[in-house]
Amino acid sequence: MDAAPAPDDQAGVLTDPPAEPGVLRRYRRAFTRFRRTRPFWGCLTLALGGWFVLKPVVGGSFKMIVQLGAGGMVVYLLGGAMILAAAIAMVAPAQRHFPAIMAAGSSVASLPLANLGGWLVGMFFGIVGSGLVFAWTPYTEAQLERFAERARQRDERRQNRRNGRNPHAAP
Repeated sequence: MDAAPAPDDQAGVLTDPPAEPGVLRRYRRAFTRFRRTRPFWGCLTLALGGWFVLKPVVGGSFKMIVQLGAGGMVVYLLGGAMILAAAIAMVAPAQRHFPAIMAAGSSVASLPLANLGGWLVGMFFGIVGSGLVFAWTPYTEAQLERFAERARQRDERRQNRRNGRNPHAAP
């Protein structure tokens, strides 16, 4: 007969530390670094504007799209151009000026050509997003080093707290 395991054999299962405690923190820092080196918020706003321009036509039936004809294709062109410009600016931030100018033109052209520019919301988001993308400037290496130094100091303080050392206590 098998004997039941002792209570302390099972206790170790619940108290074992996780294998990698900082995985989520590393992903968050990597995403923050990615976001800081690209016109992230401008691209997000611009893509949202393109979605609002496309939304009335994409949600319709095939019969409606056929009835729209060439006018329906203009909506796909303008909304698609705005989303494509956002994607290009996100992937190649050094080449952000030309896509931003084209997206601003597409946003303004969507007012008379595409359901009042996605009920004005898409045009507004497109203009604001393209302006944010155009105006974005990358951080200098000195600024990025300051961010990294602050992160190192924060990690050191956390490690000291975990080890029970108080950095403010007298030696």
